[in-house]
Amino acid sequence: MRRASRRTQSGSNMAYSHCLEPDWLPHVDAIIDVVSDGNCGYRCIASGLGLADVDGWRIVRRRMYDEIIGYEYLWREVLDSSLEPVKNAVHCPKKQEGASFKEWLTLPDMGLLVSTAFNVILVNLSHGSASTFLPLRSTPTSSLHNRLIIAMANERNIHWVRVQLRVNAPLPSLYPSWDRYVEDCAKGWRDGFVFRDIAPIATADHEATIPVVDLDTP
Repeated sequence: MRRASRRTQSGSNMAYSHCLEPDWLPHVDAIIDVVSDGNCGYRCIASGLGLADVDGWRIVRRRMYDEIIGYEYLWREVLDSSLEPVKNAVHCPKKQEGASFKEWLTLPDMGLLVSTAFNVILVNLSHGSASTFLPLRSTPTSSLHNRLIIAMANERNIHWVRVQLRVNAPLPSLYPSWDRYVEDCAKGWRDGFVFRDIAPIATADHEATIPVVDLDTP
């Protein structure tokens, strides 16, 4: 099993930059790769939370599952027909490693679930589907610096990587369903941040400067 302390620089700084929305590249400090075993999406969340790579993905899956079970009335409304597939997907498997296609973390359907379960701002920077997810039912901390942002991007719909954004980076537009389901106490989560739509800008000079941190090493 790989350990989170084993961090090495990738041989190519261009790796994975192609899977991000191009206009966000200047706002990226690093791209963090994780073990590719079907749990990569959950590993990205665990990495962003500072959990050990050994079993952090299990904690993430269990917390997401508990969130659904504890507030099923909410998630039945938010996820609708996707409720059971999502519940089955995040249920922590008994096997040590590996996850089938149906157990993968997928966005946007799990975005609000992740942000609400962990009280974080989840940012999907995947090319063609960039959006921001905020918690639905918790009161935000007053300090913007204490609001954790976890950004990630998907490569060809088969692998997730975590993206480390620069301080004060703008965020993609809010996922539309957030306004529909957010409780009054949680509406302050969007205050203080700049959300913007995707608009192409020149990024060629920046692409070669993005370091890739590799957690997928023995």
